[in-house]
Formats: sequence, C-alpha cells, structure tokens
Amino acid sequence: MLIKSYQEKKSLENTGSRSGNIATVSAVFGDGIALILPGDTVASDKHYPFNTSATYEPGQRVHIVRESGTIIVEYPIGGMKRALKGEKHNE
Repeated sequence: MLIKSYQEKKSLENTGSRSGNIATVSAVFGDGIALILPGDTVASDKHYPFNTSATYEPGQRVHIVRESGTIIVEYPIGGMKRALKGEKHNE
C-alpha cells in the first residue's frame, strides 16, 4: 500500500493498537477487574489482574500498563475514594 499524504499516514497510525494508559473500572471480581479500555465504550469480557494493595470501585479511573500482551491495573487515579465516601471537600 502506498501512502500518498500525511493525513493518510496519521489516519493509519490512529487505527492501530490502543495506547492509552488510563482505563475505567466497570466491575470488580475476585479474579480480576473488568475494564473499559481507552477507545472503547463498553467493558471487555476479560478480568484483568490488579495491584491488590489498592481498593477499586466501578466508575473509578485507573492507570494500566501493558506487559507482554497482558494488561495490569497498577493503581487508582484521582480522589475517587473521597467522592465515594461522600466526604465534602473545599475547592
């Protein structure tokens, strides 16, 4: 395939693999976490391994890393715990 323009090149790059490192927790299970991955609108059927030293809740944004074809949930992002507990905060 011959790429004729810069726009064609960029459009091909954008349709490649998902490269974002932020996902959204869809559900938490004993064997892993269901995620809505970058570029997707619904959760995948897979349950991904996670860092067990953190607490996860549906709707929470998390940092993920890809290692040898496996996605691992590293840690939660932001102040979700405070929001989930219903605590008020000063802005």
